[in-house]
Amino acid sequence: MKKQDYESLARINKVKHLIKVALITLLICLIVLAPALWYWDASVEMRSAYRSAKNVLLNTELLALRYNGTGDAFLDSSQNSGLSLEASEDVRLYSGAKGEFQIIALDAGTNDVLSMTYREGRFLLIYEKEQGADSGEWTVFREVRKYEN
Repeated sequence: MKKQDYESLARINKVKHLIKVALITLLICLIVLAPALWYWDASVEMRSAYRSAKNVLLNTELLALRYNGTGDAFLDSSQNSGLSLEASEDVRLYSGAKGEFQIIALDAGTNDVLSMTYREGRFLLIYEKEQGADSGEWTVFREVRKYEN
């Protein structure tokens, strides 16, 4: 066998080995990075929904003061949001929320939201506060599957 044939064969084997190593490394990176990126994306969505829900909560409490001061109707149980149509539009405008919200309970004396829900994307956030408490508690649910009847 010629020395030149041996060197070209060795070079071809090295290239094949490098390609195998590169493909295995790429496969391992995909296996590790795909779940990490999925988790990061879900985390970003959750934080965005949480931020929007808090904006809705704060704007609802502030607008309740304004509406009570002017004597305009603020609550309307016939609407899905629990607020009058004008108040609901104001909350959505000032908070910049993209999701759907529902005010379930409002303390008329202090204008504090006692219970509300907010849905944005795959997330449902529920806020509950005891009457007279300084702060409430947020519960976050992520939709995994949606079943249709």
